[in-house]
Amino acid sequence: MSERTEKSAVADLLSAIVAALDVPLPSLAATDERAYLRLLERRTGDVRIVVAYAEDRWEAASEIRRRTAEAPVTYTPFEFTADGASR
Repeated sequence: MSERTEKSAVADLLSAIVAALDVPLPSLAATDERAYLRLLERRTGDVRIVVAYAEDRWEAASEIRRRTAEAPVTYTPFEFTADGASR
């Protein structure tokens, strides 16, 4: 693999990792906070497993994206109002 291709593969993998772990903050409801923590824990675990065992960075990025799609955000995200308060 050329250096340019290798850099592209690393960039793609890092992009997949960021997308997997960039989840919105939950609302203040306890059930949403628990769902947020479960989702973050699952996605973090998925990323760790894939990165630890993948031999190909392109395939790792694809696998992380697939696993992320299987674990969507199902809780109510935190919302800020125009005056900076929360809802």
